[in-house]
Amino acid sequence: AEAALPLALTQQVENAGVGSSKKKDLSSLSSDEAAAKESDKNEDATKQDDEAYDNAKSNKPTAATSNGIAHSSSSSSAVQHLLPLPLVLITLLCSGLFWVMSFRDAFATGQPLLLNLRFTPPILAQAELSLLEHTKSQKWYHDDDTSKAYWKSSRGGLGSIRPYTSDDNDMGGLFVRKMAGVAAMGYHTTKLWSIVFQSAPMPAIEEGGIKMRGASWSIGHYDPLLTLGILGNLCVAAFYMMRIEELRSAGAEPLVAILVMASLIEALVFGAYLMSRRLSRKKTKNVVGKQQQPQQQQQQKRPAQKKKGSKDENSSSSPVPATQEYNPQEDPNSIPSRIALRTVLIVSSIIAVISIRDLFFAGSIISFIPRDDIYLEWTGAFFHSPPPDTVEADEYGLESPLYTGDKLVSQLLGMYLVLGCLLKFASVGAWSKGNRSMEPESPENVDRHGVVSSKMIWKAQAFGDMLLLFMLRMFAPAAKSASLDLRWHLMTVAYEMIILGLYGFH
Repeated sequence: AEAALPLALTQQVENAGVGSSKKKDLSSLSSDEAAAKESDKNEDATKQDDEAYDNAKSNKPTAATSNGIAHSSSSSSAVQHLLPLPLVLITLLCSGLFWVMSFRDAFATGQPLLLNLRFTPPILAQAELSLLEHTKSQKWYHDDDTSKAYWKSSRGGLGSIRPYTSDDNDMGGLFVRKMAGVAAMGYHTTKLWSIVFQSAPMPAIEEGGIKMRGASWSIGHYDPLLTLGILGNLCVAAFYMMRIEELRSAGAEPLVAILVMASLIEALVFGAYLMSRRLSRKKTKNVVGKQQQPQQQQQQKRPAQKKKGSKDENSSSSPVPATQEYNPQEDPNSIPSRIALRTVLIVSSIIAVISIRDLFFAGSIISFIPRDDIYLEWTGAFFHSPPPDTVEADEYGLESPLYTGDKLVSQLLGMYLVLGCLLKFASVGAWSKGNRSMEPESPENVDRHGVVSSKMIWKAQAFGDMLLLFMLRMFAPAAKSASLDLRWHLMTVAYEMIILGLYGFH
């Protein structure tokens, strides 16, 4: 028993030593694992810092900010399609002023507008009244008890049109004044309809594909309209400025000065926004080009860095792109519409010839136009501009200075008809169907840029032709009583209205 005790003690001591060594080994292993975990955490933190730095350096969106950036980009792209608000307001004020006065001349000839307004300065009200007296527009305006009934209205409205012509009612003079108002409404409606009532781009399914319908400011759909608007406003301002002495002697200078200022201000605003849009477009193109140059250089370096004998997977998998061939009717270099071009050349050319004669050569007889002398006599052109060395010159030559107001209205009618024809000529032949500056692969290059700009003008001019057709039909019985047949005029204007309406609203 005494011999067995030391053996048991020695075994216990050995077991205790083995346990302590195992504990030391376990503690050493746990410390190593902890150190490894800490090193892994440090590496992950450094990787995250590097990724954050790379993202900040390359301006790439992270997952947290991708939704916000997408929302801001979509809102910014939507804003780019809309017209600037100051441009819309200036067009509404300036062109709206002319449109209201033109509406008065067409449907309430001779009625003073400013006299009925409470806050109108007396000098402007008197200037408007003097202008109406100078143009003799109040001849058909009767403000008495017999004209207050709606069915007997003769306050320069449609009820003042009589089915016959006589020296007393002077239906030819009323025809000129109402046609001048209608022609001015057609011209100013083109600006108001397109700019104030903008149709923003919207996707639509056509011919098995998605196409955008509507006009965009950033793409440049409004550039032709603004350019033509500048030219038209300058013509209107020049028309009144060349007759400022005549209108000053008539007492209408304050109102005419406002009209000239409105035309010039609108033309200046159109030019400023047109130049700013084109400059911003050039800047964006230059920035995009600079950003694409490093990418193109990297793509050119990649094939040179490949080893010999290595195959290009992209070239083998992707087929060679075929050259895109356009249909002749969808060629971006073609005109917007051949049918519209033929129609405008046939109808508007005749209107332009007669209007240029009335504007620059009033009283001159065009020999190849049937019954043109009867038209000039019916509208009173022989009174204010009798042709030299004729019977009319001997009869009305001394009295012609008394009809300067009639000549002013006749030339105003010619000017607005010429401006309307200018808009139609430009819409069918001044630009192509597509935009040559855009990429060939873009679907907007086929039927977007030029066609959208033309459709804005076609819709408004179809409305203007409808007003002209309506007035011609209202005066057809009175003209027939003066041996002037307006059936051919009605048919040609109706044909142009139908074609422009079909292609404008299609």
